[in-house]
Amino acid sequence: MKHCKLIVLCISSIAIVICAVMIIRINVLYPNAEVISYTKDNPVDINGLEVKPIDYLVYTLDEFSEISSEYDRYLKRENKDKKRVVVFTLSVRNTTDDIISYSPSFVMVIEELCASNGAFPIINNDNPSQQSINVLPGEERQLVLKSMLSTSMLKYENFDKIESSTMTLVYSFYPYRRKLVFDKR
Repeated sequence: MKHCKLIVLCISSIAIVICAVMIIRINVLYPNAEVISYTKDNPVDINGLEVKPIDYLVYTLDEFSEISSEYDRYLKRENKDKKRVVVFTLSVRNTTDDIISYSPSFVMVIEELCASNGAFPIINNDNPSQQSINVLPGEERQLVLKSMLSTSMLKYENFDKIESSTMTLVYSFYPYRRKLVFDKR
């Protein structure tokens, strides 16, 4: 019986050492991402397109329905008051001599509230399939993105804190976490 316990103890010890070595190895190979923030005063250049965070606004579904009919299907539901739409305004400027077709890909992150969701262009009723924009050489345009928050992503009690939180749009997570930081309201 002592012999069996000794074998189990040795096998367990070896397994623990192997797990510890693997965890250390992974942490050495893949360290935490370095955070790089871009602001209105320090815009980012994404493949020749200068992107600058301008402003954001938080809307209820009723208020957002005046801008776009994209979320009108939620207006008839009982829980429509438990959703918010954050609308981001970005300035994009082509710094190259070529026409750039840009399809924005961001994740909205509110770090203080531990909330996140994808951010996409507001669908234009004239062209509902348009998810990208063409920017001519030297041209500067406004790009408007939206992201919906519901109680499955954020506690309802925290909805009042959305506007006073630091909003970020993250476009790269590793090895550099690159994010556009919007000024607090």
